[in-house]
Amino acid sequence: MNSIIFSKNKFAQILFSTPVIIIYSLIIIIPLIQAFIMSFTNWDGVNTATYAGLANYKMLFTSPNLKVSLINSVIYSAILVTYQLTLGTLFATILVNSTIKFKRIFKDIYFFPVLLSVSVVAQLWLSIYHGDFGLLNQILKMLDPTWSQNWLAEPTKGIIAIVLAESWKGMGYHMLIIYAAMRNVPRFYYEAATIDGASPTQQFFNITFPLIGQTLKVCFIMCVTFGFRAFEQIFIMTSGGPVNYTYTMSIMMYKALFGLQKYGYSNAIAVFIVVICVGIMLMIERAFRNTHVEY
Repeated sequence: MNSIIFSKNKFAQILFSTPVIIIYSLIIIIPLIQAFIMSFTNWDGVNTATYAGLANYKMLFTSPNLKVSLINSVIYSAILVTYQLTLGTLFATILVNSTIKFKRIFKDIYFFPVLLSVSVVAQLWLSIYHGDFGLLNQILKMLDPTWSQNWLAEPTKGIIAIVLAESWKGMGYHMLIIYAAMRNVPRFYYEAATIDGASPTQQFFNITFPLIGQTLKVCFIMCVTFGFRAFEQIFIMTSGGPVNYTYTMSIMMYKALFGLQKYGYSNAIAVFIVVICVGIMLMIERAFRNTHVEY
């Protein structure tokens, strides 16, 4: 009854939605508009900005770093999706269906890396990947005494090493989201399926998976778009180097802003990142538009 009254009260709708719209505009809309306008200027942060037309976008699309950044971003997104969603779904399924004691402890263990700061995780994995005394190389040397590998100093391997550290840190976050979605699936569906003789695997793919599809879609969007705006972990571990082996779009933007002092160029990169992320989100929404199942 209250929801019906609220839906008919236009003044209440305006009153409660206005603060959200104002905050969203101040934090998101206005900065995006400013970045878009500044992307057509030359500005060093001190002198007066001058109109530059499409020069910044021309510089972006002719930059040798763009191809490397896009490839690294795709690799970053693909591994995040594969690692975090696959393991997150697996662990969530085990926790929902298991009858083991101290289930809460396992959830806390899985979620613990999420609570760690980016710098702590970066330093931890830097020590694991260290070429001389790193844990990973020491283990591999047990199999081959001549083994030597500098994980962060080679093309492709460097970005993969970083994204594995990022995936380890964030997997528990997605696991809890998926776990909550699975817990909300009515149990009588499983009871009816069990009576009909459906196996646990059949129940997962025919009941659980369709009913948590929207949750998985949100997690999928978060993982993919994060790959194109990843910054902190990469910056701390390699700063985009050596050379440009671990460049991403965000690292390109940072280097343009604080390295080259080209504020207009950095805004052009920021606009390009937004366009990519929004485009990916719309494509995923379109791909999943017919998968919504209510219960």
